[in-house]
Amino acid sequence: MHTFGAAALGIRDNVGVKSTYMPLLCASVFFGLATSADASAQAVATASRTISPSVFVMGSGVFTGLEAYGETSWTGGKNASVTAGFDVGVYSLGRYTVGVEARGRYPGYSGKIVGERNILGGLRIAREPSSNGRLRPYVDGLFGRGQMNYQQGGYVVSNLLYTQTASNVYAGGAGVEYDVTQHFSGKLDGQVERWNTPVPKGGVVHSTVISLGLVYRFGAGEGPR
Repeated sequence: MHTFGAAALGIRDNVGVKSTYMPLLCASVFFGLATSADASAQAVATASRTISPSVFVMGSGVFTGLEAYGETSWTGGKNASVTAGFDVGVYSLGRYTVGVEARGRYPGYSGKIVGERNILGGLRIAREPSSNGRLRPYVDGLFGRGQMNYQQGGYVVSNLLYTQTASNVYAGGAGVEYDVTQHFSGKLDGQVERWNTPVPKGGVVHSTVISLGLVYRFGAGEGPR
């Protein structure tokens, strides 16, 4: 019984595994365990990054695209607004993370033609920074509802006075976040929105929104320590 136990452990010379090989065997096992632990740690870090949510708030300059007499142009109405929202990653592939985003915009200053407000949600694809990097570029595609409030008593088109209209809003944009600390990042964002409204010719307004603000990341944070 004793001889069988020794042979099973590979210690005796007469079973073909010499005792001098045991240090190599132990080293191999230790290396395998260490590699598995490192892989597990990387998997946990990736998973943590994937589901880590963040919130943001920005000041926005809005070119509503709507000017007098039903025309649209860059010289049309302008808003100064506040944009706030959140995003959370749901899937990672290498340095790229696919997530969901929601945001809302409210005008602090509606200009002289129209004030726009909306709530949007959709998908976002971001590229995580390299080990020593700080930049997080992203693109997004959003959809939601918006409301246009017409200033100075309303907007007249074909003997009809519009004071307010609501419609679906489609938006697409891009931006970049710059890690400042472990939890905080600066954020520059640009969006182009498509509004359906009976006010302009063709019934469509394209608004351009440029925003600058701050991001806060929950959890362990991912920025520079």
